[in-house]
Amino acid sequence: MEIDKLNDKDVALYALYLLGGWQKRVHTEDVALRCHQLAPSRFSWVKYPEYPDLAPARFALEAAKKPKFGALVEGESERKRTSKNAGGWRLTENGVRWIEANKSRIEQCLGGRIPPADRLPEDRRLKELLRTTAFEKFERYGEKAEISHAEFAESLICTVNTKAEVLNERLKQLYCTAEELKRDEVKKFVNFCQKKFASLLREKEG
Repeated sequence: MEIDKLNDKDVALYALYLLGGWQKRVHTEDVALRCHQLAPSRFSWVKYPEYPDLAPARFALEAAKKPKFGALVEGESERKRTSKNAGGWRLTENGVRWIEANKSRIEQCLGGRIPPADRLPEDRRLKELLRTTAFEKFERYGEKAEISHAEFAESLICTVNTKAEVLNERLKQLYCTAEELKRDEVKKFVNFCQKKFASLLREKEG
């Protein structure tokens, strides 16, 4: 069977991708359920195969997080949730590239109709960004753009009082979305903001 050519990591990462994990954190149970839908024989209970098994998906994600496997995801199980770690999983930039390189292989092995990743919210978010004052200034002036703190925060749908950890998270989401949707101008904007507002992104952390 073609499915036997895939390992659990292949299926778990592809499931995470389908659930929008290239731009947001996804709950472990949601990943396990999608894995069960894609490859039920691999991600189900033994005695009751109609139920998805959480363990194989979680183990695969935890393995994919390790540097020796490419650090393809970031996050943690919800059981390990702390005040700083919200739980859930998201593809890293390396993970998005891995998906791009392996998506065709995985879909061929899975066979049948594969549901497309939902991009509507992300497309809408990028359109909102393109209309912001900060992005318009960057498009016009590039690295010389004079963008205020308020304009930067507004481009991320935040305020001047938003904490650094939230700003960093929004920038990371935006970059991953741009990576997936092939929007280099947005990636350049994120890199520019990270440099220009470096002190702001550090000073309020914690």
